[in-house]
Amino acid sequence: MSKRLIFLMASLFTISAYAQIEDERIADIDWTEDSTEVTTIQDIVKQQQIVSLNNSAERHFSDVWGRRSYINFAYNTATLSPKGTVLTGINNGTVKDMSSDWGVSFQYGRSYRLHKLPISNILQFCIDFTGIDLNVNHFKSVGEKPLYDSRQRLPKDNDEYYYYTPWNMEKYDFNYGMSIGPSLTLAPFTSVSQKELHYLKFQLYYHIGYHVSFLYMPNDKEADMNDAKQYDDAGEYNEEFKYKQEMADNFKMDWGHGLINSFGLNVSWKFIGIGYEYRTASVKYKAINTGQYGDDKYEFSNSTSRVYLQLRL
Repeated sequence: MSKRLIFLMASLFTISAYAQIEDERIADIDWTEDSTEVTTIQDIVKQQQIVSLNNSAERHFSDVWGRRSYINFAYNTATLSPKGTVLTGINNGTVKDMSSDWGVSFQYGRSYRLHKLPISNILQFCIDFTGIDLNVNHFKSVGEKPLYDSRQRLPKDNDEYYYYTPWNMEKYDFNYGMSIGPSLTLAPFTSVSQKELHYLKFQLYYHIGYHVSFLYMPNDKEADMNDAKQYDDAGEYNEEFKYKQEMADNFKMDWGHGLINSFGLNVSWKFIGIGYEYRTASVKYKAINTGQYGDDKYEFSNSTSRVYLQLRL
């Protein structure tokens, strides 16, 4: 009997002690505290979704405004115009404007941002540097043959002579240049919901630079007005035939260098685009073969229109 009484009293004491502890815990709770500050699993999920969306948008617009290197493949139309009077060496004629019948060019460059983030995610100002600008232009011969006269020569010291540069002949213009200048890129559709339209960009630019030009004229024996035979009717060597041979076989190339200015615009979508550029240059040409053509300089202006396919990298 006593054992049961002792067990019952111990149980009642335990229950009383537990109740007292719970009362103390309840007393410690600040019932005025804002329960909305308690972070729930739903809040954590929502916050993670916001972070993920922000990271996704950042990656997207980083891609939209990326691809700052460019490669241009262009078709050219070029014009060479003499500044002042340049003689052709045939019938006291002067060189007229010469237009190419075809031309191609290759450009490689990169745009360097002037500010890290685009303005309102719409405008980006850059400095472009075109480190490679290669051009080849072809000019047909001017007029009908004959195109020059090897009998017409310029005086030189010690009773020697120089030949006139045969400007009327067929010509190839090989030139290489580099340029630098500002550009403005506009992406007007970055605020629309259709993400593919975000990549549509328009660019305007102005570049200034320097280039070197080589003007090569292939030999053409049939282009000479001089029809002298090697020997005259008396069997004597004909001096004019010597001039004909020298002009037929010598190396005909002039070279020059000068400033270039170019204005252009293009439209691109992601990695591909099309554009137009107008380039002007002033070049003073001088014969490489100075022994036969002298060291006089002839100034020409060179204007080039280019339509190009652009690849963005």
